[in-house]
Amino acid sequence: MRGLTAAATLLICGVQLARAEPPVRPPPPPSEQARRLLDEAILASSGSGRTGTARDLVPRFKLAAEAAPHSVPALLDHAIVLDRAGDLEQAEAVYLAAAAAPDFPELRSAAAERAASIALDRGDAAAVRAAVGLAHATLPDDAAPFVLEARIALASHDASAAHAAARSALARDPQDVEALCALARAHLAQGSPGVARLFAVRGARIDPEDAEPLVIQAEIARANGDPAAELAAARAAVEADVESATAALALGRSLYERGQVDEALRQLSRAAELDPLAAAIRLVLGTVLGAQGQKAAAEEQLLAAAKRAPAWPEPHLELARLKELQGDAKTALAEAKVFLRLSVRAPPPGHPIHALVQRCEESLRTRTQASVVQ
Repeated sequence: MRGLTAAATLLICGVQLARAEPPVRPPPPPSEQARRLLDEAILASSGSGRTGTARDLVPRFKLAAEAAPHSVPALLDHAIVLDRAGDLEQAEAVYLAAAAAPDFPELRSAAAERAASIALDRGDAAAVRAAVGLAHATLPDDAAPFVLEARIALASHDASAAHAAARSALARDPQDVEALCALARAHLAQGSPGVARLFAVRGARIDPEDAEPLVIQAEIARANGDPAAELAAARAAVEADVESATAALALGRSLYERGQVDEALRQLSRAAELDPLAAAIRLVLGTVLGAQGQKAAAEEQLLAAAKRAPAWPEPHLELARLKELQGDAKTALAEAKVFLRLSVRAPPPGHPIHALVQRCEESLRTRTQASVVQ
């Protein structure tokens, strides 16, 4: 579950950019193994004639956790199934219980990371700090909690804090690819795409089967206005790791912007299957579906994004656009107001939200006047 947004490293402070020998690829982290076991359980229940959904499995995993209230694996299983079922409040509480339980430090760190992510998505800074503190207490000498700090900072648009946290991670493990990726993204956010690329390339050399450094190279190409290089890097990321939802998302977006709609939708749908918890994937998929006239499917994805990340304004902007296209000015205006309320900074005068609000208000006024006349 280590993987909130990105990863990175630090040539600037003297870390050598010598080519490292590709390592033997490690097994997936314990949290990822837990997610895969859950997927298998859902498929198994489906194959036995039962409805194969996460919600169906909640009672079973809850009983197991109650039978072993201090078992980190049992608590983590319960948290993941709650998370998949969309019960984020309960999931966060159980993740925190797992993070505070004894033994299994890597599983506890993964639980703290996911709790921090849920808290971040709902805009609770105090809860984020508490979860990050649990991660540090669980693995006090490890790079992982600092990588988590860097990702949180990047998601909060604090590139300086992300840079510092990534440096701290690399001081503990100079070969940590996720830390290298976090540092690359910090440099990109600070307007240094050339330096960012050095760290991304270093990460790719350390682990050629990790998609994230290649995804960052696609992001750098995008920032540089080079769509061909962006598409090539996104394809390479998918080839490096076909199970990377982030790579599938990057490729899907790039394909769509180049007019390859069918293949883009395949990649975006695959990304949503690989990581059903990611609000960003739901947002992009919903936006593309809406643009293709698949309004019901688009609304489903956008509502899922809004539920997963209740403090994030962007899903509400796309829902407002979709509702306006459907002729529902009242709901469109309500979603537009949610977007404005959640936006950290007021949108500039030329932002399309202002014209949308004006159109919806005018439409509603016209309807009211018409009803009065009648």
